[in-house]
Amino acid sequence: MSEQNSSPMARMASDEELKTKYGKVYRVGITVPIDDEQEQEFTYRFKRPSIASYDRYVKTAAKTGITKASRVFLLDAVAEEDRERLVADMEEYPGVGITVGNKLTEIRGLTDTANLKRL
Repeated sequence: MSEQNSSPMARMASDEELKTKYGKVYRVGITVPIDDEQEQEFTYRFKRPSIASYDRYVKTAAKTGITKASRVFLLDAVAEEDRERLVADMEEYPGVGITVGNKLTEIRGLTDTANLKRL
């Protein structure tokens, strides 16, 4: 099971440091059930995904599947400081990539909250 920090002494970059480095930064947190009695929380920080990355995501999802597309999309956008941990967590829990990827696509406009009404 992956831990949030690789060692107790590891220092994570602050949100302010990441904003200075990347501009817009987003934190995505999810909870994954490990078994009937345990859950694990995962938190990662991301740069705003580029339009080119989003386009690759949509194209790759249609051709090779959502798991691979989500993985590539997230690795394009993850803050370098969280990359190693994200890769390890996606290896252990492939659904992490899909769940977090879905959340990141929302800031590029892909959402299920659109309304359609026949006039």
